Amino acid sequence: MRINKVEFSPVKVPFVSSMDVLNRGENSLASIPKIIIKVHTDEGIVGIGESYRGISEENVQRASQILIGRDPFEMNFQELGMPYGLDHLFEQAILDIVGKALGMPVYKLLGGAYRKEVPVSAWSPYHGENNPEKVASIAKMAADKGYNVIKLKAYGQVVETVDAIQKAVGPEMAIVLDPNTGFRYPSVTIKLARKLEGYNIVCLEDPVPKANLDWYVLLRQKIDIPLALHISGTDIINAVRKGACDIINTGGTMYEFKKNAAMAELAGIPVWHGSGNDLGILEASYLHACAATKNATLTSDIFGEFCRVDDLFEEPIYIEKGMARVPQKPGLGVELDERSLQRYKAGNTKIVA
Repeated sequence: MRINKVEFSPVKVPFVSSMDVLNRGENSLASIPKIIIKVHTDEGIVGIGESYRGISEENVQRASQILIGRDPFEMNFQELGMPYGLDHLFEQAILDIVGKALGMPVYKLLGGAYRKEVPVSAWSPYHGENNPEKVASIAKMAADKGYNVIKLKAYGQVVETVDAIQKAVGPEMAIVLDPNTGFRYPSVTIKLARKLEGYNIVCLEDPVPKANLDWYVLLRQKIDIPLALHISGTDIINAVRKGACDIINTGGTMYEFKKNAAMAELAGIPVWHGSGNDLGILEASYLHACAATKNATLTSDIFGEFCRVDDLFEEPIYIEKGMARVPQKPGLGVELDERSLQRYKAGNTKIVA
C-alpha cells in the first residue's frame, strides 16, 4: 500500500447561539480556520484528519509532499517526524488508514480499550462581566442533556456564577473552574476558594501562573479544592516532583497523550484530555486515546457536540448523560459529511500528488 494523494481544505464552523461570543469579530475562535485532510492510498483506502486552529496551509502542503509514495504500515506512528508541528494532523489520517486496512478501531492500535465510553463535560466560555445568569442558562442546557460536569472559563464574578449555576440546576452539577492563570496570586485564589466552600467544585485548573510551581504546592496546603495543571512532557515530571497538583489536563498526539498520561499514572494522578474546542475528527481521536489510557478517568474536554453547529460527520459522536461512546468501526470510526464540508469551506481544496 502506498500513499498517492493528499487533499486538504480549510474550514470555519461557527458555534451555536448560546456560545455567540465565540463567533464575534475577526479574532474570534470561530474565525480561525481548521484544515481537514484526506490521505488517499493506491488501494482506495482514505484516511482523514483535522488540524488544530491556525495551522498554515502552506505548511500542510509541504508536509503532505513527504507522505507521497510512502507505505502507512512502514511509518513509525509514535515519531512521525512531520515538520511544522503537524504530527497530530497526519497521525490521525495514517492511523485511520491502518485501522481501516486491518479492520480494527484505532484504540486497538493504541493498546486496546480500558473503556468503551469516555466521560465528557459540557463547557461555557467567558461571556464578559455581569453574566452569571448567561452561564447558568448554559449549565441548565447541559443538565437537560444529561451532563453532570460543566467546565467554565472563570474570570469575573466567579462565586456569583457558581452560585447562579447551583440555583439553576442544583448541586448535582459539578464545576471545573479554569481561569487560565487569571487568579494571578495564591492570596486571591485562597480567598476565592474559601468562598467556594460548599459548592460542587471538581478542581481549579491553572489558577495562577504555572512557571511558579511552588505557588501550587502552597495552594495545595491551604485549600481543599483539588488543583489541576494543564501540562505535558517534562512539565509533568517537574509537577510530580514538586507535588504541585492533584489532577493533570494533557493532550498532544494520541501517542503523546498516552505517554503524558503514563507519567501521571506512575504518580497516581488521574488525567483528562484537553482540547481547543475542536471539530469531530480530532474529538474522535481523543476518544480513542482516552479509551486506551488507564488513568483517563476524568471528564475530558470533548464538548464540541455541545458547542458547535456541525461536526462535519455523517453520524455524530454519540453522547448521552455525559458519556461519549468510542467509535467501534475500523480506523477512527467516523465518516465525513461531504455536504457539510463544502458548506463550511473557507478556501479552495488543494491537492498534493
